[in-house]
Amino acid sequence: MIHHVNNEFGSVCLTVEYDEKSQWVFYQWKGFIRMQDIKTGYNKIIEQVAEHNAIAVLADHSQIVGPWNEANEWLTTNWTPRAIEAGMFYWAINTGNDLFSNISLEMFLSKNSQGKYKVQVFEQLSDANKWLTNRIMLDPNPRKTAQVKAVIKKELPASPKQKK
Repeated sequence: MIHHVNNEFGSVCLTVEYDEKSQWVFYQWKGFIRMQDIKTGYNKIIEQVAEHNAIAVLADHSQIVGPWNEANEWLTTNWTPRAIEAGMFYWAINTGNDLFSNISLEMFLSKNSQGKYKVQVFEQLSDANKWLTNRIMLDPNPRKTAQVKAVIKKELPASPKQKK
């Protein structure tokens, strides 16, 4: 099912859908997006991630016009932790040619901790699609793998150098 978010003028600024075949949430922004659109839209994305237990998100930013960096703090401190908690582990972002949108994305990524998820930026949607497909094929349950690694790391005895 495709979900739409409309801006204050009634135009669709975001479409979100779960792609059952690929097993990821796909979203596409369009036009100039304001802070309220961003909050409403990204909350819809989290709903879809949680509802479908999706580990991957494919984003198309190629049709964004203008900057959206006013949302970076909210995206970093509010949305990203909730998206990770909802299940997002892989995030592929397709960019467009809008300089201001791309600068906003760079600013967001430079401040956002990527330790709990993997994100990659692409210039072609097909490349983003391939990257996500490969990630899911190679590790379809990355959270479980990360938990196992954490447990193994805790159980290892300290080396003689660490004991001194």
